[in-house]
Amino acid sequence: MKKPVPPKLKKFPAAKQRLLDQLLEKNSEGTITSSERLALERLVGEAEQLMVANAKRLAQFSQSETAGIPSAAVPVTVWARPEPAER
Repeated sequence: MKKPVPPKLKKFPAAKQRLLDQLLEKNSEGTITSSERLALERLVGEAEQLMVANAKRLAQFSQSETAGIPSAAVPVTVWARPEPAER
């Protein structure tokens, strides 16, 4: 049986990430302008939407992985002592 492949997660575009980092730095330093603050809020909103969408993809994948497991099943760890190989 072929193991399912996890979903491909979407990434925040590199240019937007650089701008977000710059604006966060300016905000931390207290040198951000009002127009930059608006841009920062917009970028943070976009990043949050992306994270929520990725979380939903992972949750759906996780649920599909456990679909065949009985609801009362409990994960178990089994310890085994390896025996030396005979020569």
